Amino acid sequence: MSEGLRVSDVMTTDLVVARPDDTVVDVARKMAEEGVGSVLIVDEKGTLIGIVTERDIVVRVVAKGLAPKGVLVGEIMTRNPVTIYDDASLSDAAELMKSKGIGHLPVVSRDGRLVGIVTRSDIVRIAPSLIDILFYRQAG
Repeated sequence: MSEGLRVSDVMTTDLVVARPDDTVVDVARKMAEEGVGSVLIVDEKGTLIGIVTERDIVVRVVAKGLAPKGVLVGEIMTRNPVTIYDDASLSDAAELMKSKGIGHLPVVSRDGRLVGIVTRSDIVRIAPSLIDILFYRQAG
């Protein structure tokens, strides 16, 4: 069923991106408008430099009582996020997400270009047989 599926078969290519000098409120609005749980942070050349998730906003801004209009996403983003190649297997993506404790995995081509993102939800929707890897299997 999920055998043979590659990250490129499942990833979203319509990426939601922001710049590090955008405010948290701007990025939160973008997430709400696009219906996504993360935004990829890119530099002026379009190179991936970070990621901001809904959880990052809650933990690093709201829970600390900071004003989202006054905080730049470059201050709260996860820098140098874990990535995976677009030709990797979907089960490898699930294993990586589980081992790193992440739910959003940026996808890059072999030449380093940002080409997509895959989430736990994407994997569960396309390959429910991988739920065991994503959520239950203990690293061994």
